[in-house]
Amino acid sequence: MEDNGVMPDSEMEQMLLNIFGRRGIPLRKFWRMMYWMPKFKNLSPWYLPDQLPNDTLDLAKLAIQRITSVDPDTKISVWQTEEIEASLDKTWIVSAQSRAQQVLLMEQPPDDPLTVKGPFIVYLKDQVVTYFLLLGKIRPEYKDDRDIDDVSNIKKPPGIPGFIGNTTLPTVKSTVHEQDDGTIVSVCATGTSSRDSLLSWIRLLEQYGNPVLADIPVIFTLSAPPTDITVQETQPAIHDSEKEIKSC
Repeated sequence: MEDNGVMPDSEMEQMLLNIFGRRGIPLRKFWRMMYWMPKFKNLSPWYLPDQLPNDTLDLAKLAIQRITSVDPDTKISVWQTEEIEASLDKTWIVSAQSRAQQVLLMEQPPDDPLTVKGPFIVYLKDQVVTYFLLLGKIRPEYKDDRDIDDVSNIKKPPGIPGFIGNTTLPTVKSTVHEQDDGTIVSVCATGTSSRDSLLSWIRLLEQYGNPVLADIPVIFTLSAPPTDITVQETQPAIHDSEKEIKSC
């Protein structure tokens, strides 16, 4: 019952009590399950349905939504590579970007290239989805050279009697998208995880609200084509001996 996520009931408790007694190990196991299983049921903040969808596009939406849930303002879009005339790989793209990421992308210096990193994997129960990141340069850290112990010029804000000093936020406040290895400006998952689909992703980002990508070079660090997210049908290999028999 525990392995299959089935909650026991009071009738099961009475059966275990009659068969094994109050100090029996099965009854104590029942009590532990009744204590911990309701707590673990809603422990994860990322809800997944009991039966995952079979469609890879729906799986990619769930994965990208889970990854980008750190920013509630994130907008998830589904595009088709056919919108780009020069695209060779006809597939879908699930892209996520928030307004803060668009602002961070506009602040990127045009001389420093952006980087597409991946593939990374995220698990949805027993399903695996690959995703990619578009990373930019980290903003320089704001340095305040003022002496915080200097009391020679203390300003009293108007309208707050008795309050001495000034409370202000830092000039530059780092966001959740600014990590140690770079600034994440967008996240995506494609149907084939190929280089051509990622190139179409960059073109679609430029088309939908990021015109600055036309002036910034992009580096792809994808060293080798990864395993596709979709299961593609392939023809079985034909050995040399079979070829000779067919030729005869």
